[in-house]
Amino acid sequence: MKNICIVFDHPYTVDACHNEPHNRSFSAALVTEAQKSYEKAGVTGDVIDLHKDGFDPVMHKEDLIAWRKKKVIDSLVADYQERLLKADEIVFIFPIWWEAMPAMTKGFFDKVIAKGIINVECSVYIECN
Repeated sequence: MKNICIVFDHPYTVDACHNEPHNRSFSAALVTEAQKSYEKAGVTGDVIDLHKDGFDPVMHKEDLIAWRKKKVIDSLVADYQERLLKADEIVFIFPIWWEAMPAMTKGFFDKVIAKGIINVECSVYIECN
């Protein structure tokens, strides 16, 4: 069975998928619809919700030293790496703010996609319907 991991970044979390004023996110609605589609197709979907998990995107001195040694000191980062390694595909869903990805997504790339631990072959697909 195919396994897809969705990495989601929005302060409102995936729970903001409903049309509730001041607590709604188009990105969260995309995650919810993707999960439904995957389920119908018999695909396993694993969602990493960075804000809900309390992910710390800052590369602290200790993190950088560990990164250079190909080690992980943050248990949440280690969990994310295990989940990504199990995935056949990784989907990133986040809003574009100021023509860039949010800082938490950038921190995810910096801390989780670590050299010698996670090797990623990228294909980029952007779909907006």
